[in-house]
Amino acid sequence: MRQQTSPALSSPRTGGRVDPLGMPGTPPRLSWSVSPDARIDPGTFFEVSVAASERALRDGPLLWSGGGERPWVGYGGPEPTSRQRLYWTVTALDRSGLRLTGDIASWEVGLTSAADWRAGWIRAEPVAFPRESWDPCPYLRREFDVEDMGSVRVYASALGLYRLWLNGVELTSGELYRPGWTDYTVRVHHQTFDGTAALRRGRNTLTAVLAKGWYAGRLGLLREPGYYGDRPAFLAQLEVDGVPVVGTDEEWRTGQGALLASDLLRGEIQDLRQEPEGWHLNGFDDSGWTPALPFTAAPELVLPQPHDSITGYRTHPGKLVHAHARGPAVFDFGQNLVGWTRLTTPCAPSVELIVRHGEILTPDRLVYRDNLRGAFQEDHYTVPDPGPHRLETSFTMHGFRYAEVWGLPGTTPYGAYDVLPETSIEACSVTGLPSRTGWFECSDDRLTRLASNVEWTVRDNFLEAVTDCPQRDERHGWLGDAGVIAPTAAYHFDVSAFVAKFAQDAADTQDAEGIIRNYAPAVPPSTLRPGAPGWSDGFVRLVHLLVQRYGELETARRLFEPMTRFLGHVDRANPDGLRVNQTGADFGDWLSLPERDGLPRHTGFEYTGAYSTTPRPIVGTAHSYRSFVQLSEIARRLGEDGEAARLAARAERIREAYLEAFLLPDGDIKEATQTAYAQAVGYGLVRGEAARATADRLRENIERIGHVTAGIHGVEHVLPVLSAHGHADFATGLLLRDQMPGWLYMVGQGATTIWEKWDGIEPDGSLATAEMNSFNHCALGAVGRHLFEGVAGIDATETTWTGEVAVRARYTRELDWVRAGYDSPVGPIRSHWRWSGEVVEHELEVPGAAYATVHAPVGAALEAGDATPSPTAAPAATPTVTTTGHVRLGPGRHTVRVHLGPR
Repeated sequence: MRQQTSPALSSPRTGGRVDPLGMPGTPPRLSWSVSPDARIDPGTFFEVSVAASERALRDGPLLWSGGGERPWVGYGGPEPTSRQRLYWTVTALDRSGLRLTGDIASWEVGLTSAADWRAGWIRAEPVAFPRESWDPCPYLRREFDVEDMGSVRVYASALGLYRLWLNGVELTSGELYRPGWTDYTVRVHHQTFDGTAALRRGRNTLTAVLAKGWYAGRLGLLREPGYYGDRPAFLAQLEVDGVPVVGTDEEWRTGQGALLASDLLRGEIQDLRQEPEGWHLNGFDDSGWTPALPFTAAPELVLPQPHDSITGYRTHPGKLVHAHARGPAVFDFGQNLVGWTRLTTPCAPSVELIVRHGEILTPDRLVYRDNLRGAFQEDHYTVPDPGPHRLETSFTMHGFRYAEVWGLPGTTPYGAYDVLPETSIEACSVTGLPSRTGWFECSDDRLTRLASNVEWTVRDNFLEAVTDCPQRDERHGWLGDAGVIAPTAAYHFDVSAFVAKFAQDAADTQDAEGIIRNYAPAVPPSTLRPGAPGWSDGFVRLVHLLVQRYGELETARRLFEPMTRFLGHVDRANPDGLRVNQTGADFGDWLSLPERDGLPRHTGFEYTGAYSTTPRPIVGTAHSYRSFVQLSEIARRLGEDGEAARLAARAERIREAYLEAFLLPDGDIKEATQTAYAQAVGYGLVRGEAARATADRLRENIERIGHVTAGIHGVEHVLPVLSAHGHADFATGLLLRDQMPGWLYMVGQGATTIWEKWDGIEPDGSLATAEMNSFNHCALGAVGRHLFEGVAGIDATETTWTGEVAVRARYTRELDWVRAGYDSPVGPIRSHWRWSGEVVEHELEVPGAAYATVHAPVGAALEAGDATPSPTAAPAATPTVTTTGHVRLGPGRHTVRVHLGPR
């Protein structure tokens, strides 16, 4: 049989990652992409081979082989052991009988057992009289000898943050803010580094710097630092060919250097005059340093990191906005981002240089910082000489678009201030999602900008947790926001590994009663009350996304019991199905706009300026219904048919209770708001003709008020519900609205990310409030899903399981053309439609393991090539079909002509 390595089978991923180093020992999901040119039909069998070496993949023996008709499979071989490296590839037959072979991929397992660690946790002695502005970061070092060279692995973790060097080569340069954020009372992750190139025969030096990070610094809404612990600790072990050579113990030496204080929220203070020269290298005199102290209170679970580390993404040159005569120079980086600033400049050694960060400017062209609250986002530098110096932080991160720099030398010592020509500044943005998978653009630049804003908002907030905002003193992993934005995020990035990690964080918040908290990892005050409906339910939403979009069954299997216990708690508290008990803060449809005058702010949170106008029992009960439906679907995918049936039956009883309690005799919803209407249809609480009537009422409500009012839990449904029930043009008008409130109003105000509030900035430039007003917030970005599915016509909701790409584009006359792409878990999907006279030409690319069903708008006719009338038939050669309703397209590239009538 003919065989060849082929790009038709590409992009192999292990657990959603590319050739990962230091994976958990649990069986990963192996997945790959199938090209539209693959000449592989839906239903083709893919065979996966796993071996202990690349040679064994060719010649045997194999550790395991398996496969199926979908381009992913759960590894079913012997459970991988610590340090083991496994190699795998996939093969399939094309239509001609040629065997295609994908690229060889690999994964390596970290240390999965406590018995693998010869090293122990260490920390430095506490400093006397520490304060937030002076609490030096511990420097640690250890010299050691190596005679036998080989493959080098360094396993490391910290309570706090760490940077790590081997013989002056930084191992953590590409993995930032490690070991990441977990509930350190439950688990901490370790990382695996390849140190082979940096190790030398003879004398070597391993060094590290620690910072407080999430563990001991300021965190969330707390007014004081140190929720998990008071100061950082460190764990590291270097091995050669799997044999431990050196690890953290009391022979390590600890000292101090330039980092006088570092905090994720407040910023960093550096005095470069105090940096010990040569401390990374052999022979440094550390006799004045002190021995490391053992630390015995670390968590027992030190597990391999399951997701990708935060990495650097892009540099953004700063453009001078204004040089204030006796004050700072203010710079614009053109993008609201998360990261840090890098300043290259001569300095005045006698002057402390200060960099302040923020999202917008004041009318006086200074950085606005009132909305940061206790997150100062301020960095301080002192230098030993005029330089020039390159100044950047080591451990802090900021959310900002602008930087205000005080203390820069100018062209004159007095009078008007001009920045020296040799002074430059750039922003370094970061990402926790290295695999970008989707993009959207169209003839309206504003809508293209909106899609970019959504992408940036996801990138900036998917950093260890799905945070509500990346700038102020909160940055919590709010599960409500996460559940709403995740389906949109999955079009822009491969979020599978990230969400699997974050879903475990959510499970770690669960108590003995089954309660899931509002945000994860757990931080007060989330530990003091049950999670609110829609927020705690975000736990189920995330796992459902993993199963539906990625086929991630291993995570679902591991978390099925916690999800079941959570819904058991909800049921015990609300036996009649109406979600009114054990609802915690019960945020309802948080950040909605009032639909009539005189409505109060949300009780208990009036200071935030937030409304939550939909009756909370309506919102809560809808979430209960949705969670039972989703968990039933998860159970069915796991083969738990009995549980699936039980959960589905309970969901239906909750739906009946909802209809009985809230549906009026005329079919309207009691005390209805836009969110109540949209959620009822979007979640399937009303169906058929009742759903169409409810969508009509939604439109009537919006027309009466004049704009969208929905908050976090309504906004994701409004445009899809209207579009699917006869109001597509009206939905497009809402999408393109450029007045407040509206998505394009934000764009018109210069936003490069999505705002927290519809009215974050008023038309006159004033702010809705300073107390709670982020300009980089996920929830309202849920409209991004509609851009892909409703505007471009790429609905890959079920593609992973069924192979179907549902195409329901809204061919609006407001746009000349639309283009979008999505590198789905089964392969690349592309959609490009444009008007050609009175006809829309829609070009589609369909992956080899998929097919597309193109649905015509009501009254339209479709003309397509390469279509098959039967879901089971193989694609025909090149017929031309004229039809109405829908048409099915096989793998490959197609052009569909849509006849809609005069434009």
